Amino acid sequence: MKRENIIKTTNLLYILPMLIFFSVFILGPIIQVFENSFLQIKANGDVEYVHFDNFIKFFNSKDASMVLKNTFIWVFVGVAAKILIGLLMALVLYNNFIGKRVLTGVMLIPYAMPAAVSCVVWRLMYHPTFGHITQLLLDLNILERPMSFLGNPATSLLAVLIVNVWAVAPFCALNILASLYSIPTYIYEAASIDGAGYLRKFFHITIHLIFTDVRTLALLIGIWAFNSFDVIYMMTTGGPANSSSILVNLVYQNAFEFNNRGYSSAISIICFIILSMFSVLYVRSKNKEVSFE
Repeated sequence: MKRENIIKTTNLLYILPMLIFFSVFILGPIIQVFENSFLQIKANGDVEYVHFDNFIKFFNSKDASMVLKNTFIWVFVGVAAKILIGLLMALVLYNNFIGKRVLTGVMLIPYAMPAAVSCVVWRLMYHPTFGHITQLLLDLNILERPMSFLGNPATSLLAVLIVNVWAVAPFCALNILASLYSIPTYIYEAASIDGAGYLRKFFHITIHLIFTDVRTLALLIGIWAFNSFDVIYMMTTGGPANSSSILVNLVYQNAFEFNNRGYSSAISIICFIILSMFSVLYVRSKNKEVSFE
């Protein structure tokens, strides 16, 4: 019994540094944010307890519905586009052809490129006067006159979403490609012997066997997208008129630009609740395995 107690104490000492780190740098700030969400912290340092006023202020604000809608589009539409494009890219790279390695290297450029560089390049491409995209749409008679995609409330969110999808889709392609390579070839051979065509093998074998991996990947990049606002901030700063703002963008602006830490903390709690649900789904999806037997 004494030996077992010594072993338990020793094991606890091993994890004690991590527990201290978690308490100080993760749990502590989370508790502080919860506390700040019920406070109004003024510029002179005075603190006033305002109950749920910060939450009520957010949901009653005129931009709340727009920001929530933008967040939904940014996460769910963005994830769907990244997975779909990544799947198409992976299916192309799954085949052997001349120049496959070169194409793979070119495909990885958007993912490897720093976000700041990507934003500069795309801002130039979106430029209403000499941008390549504007000029192409004018040449195709899709546009009658030059258009500012980033300065138009109707197109600003779509413009930055395209950049985000362009940057992350190669990462999805690599993960899906790894899942495709993990499928035993004898399954396809047996299906071919039974007379299954390409589409039947794709929907009944490929999609079925990579579904768990793709679902986990979708949840992961969904969490990343929810927390990511660097592209939005560098290209539009959430404008014009919050037309491209998402929840995390509002957290940053209110905390560091408007010095409204109480209101920012309240929005952070909303983000925390949503992300917690994503995290639970992600952990549950990781516990499910697909057997090839």
